[in-house]
Amino acid sequence: MNKNIFIKSILIGLIASIAFILIQPLFGLATLTSRHAAAYINLGGYNETIALILSWFVHVSVSIAYAILSTFIFSMNSTIAVSTIQVLVLGWITTLIATPANEWVVKLVTTQKMPDISTLAPINTHIGPKFWLHVMFFIFVIIGLYVAKIKKGVK
Repeated sequence: MNKNIFIKSILIGLIASIAFILIQPLFGLATLTSRHAAAYINLGGYNETIALILSWFVHVSVSIAYAILSTFIFSMNSTIAVSTIQVLVLGWITTLIATPANEWVVKLVTTQKMPDISTLAPINTHIGPKFWLHVMFFIFVIIGLYVAKIKKGVK
């Protein structure tokens, strides 16, 4: 992955992370950033501003990492079939790990100690709002990658 593609994947991840938070209430969920910020305040004693900044930093960082992974897959094969499979598989994997991963981050931030994995919530195997929200996130990423590909071809 060259520098330009890497920078594009970061920008796409940033935009998709914001879109994720904006559409999350449409799925009947409180925003991830508000839930994390509240936990940082209530469990860790952080002030509101620091808690909100930290929650956004964590969310955007994870989103960018997911966008970089998606970009890597997309750069190997950008067919609609592979992109669809990618959206569904990554949507499913992220749904499985989201609950324990979020709990791990909250415990790490609020206790400033590495949480014991055995104390975390189990993986989420439900196909419900969280799954569809993760699928939407990866759709946003893939759309961004296709737009970037089209713009590159137009120049």
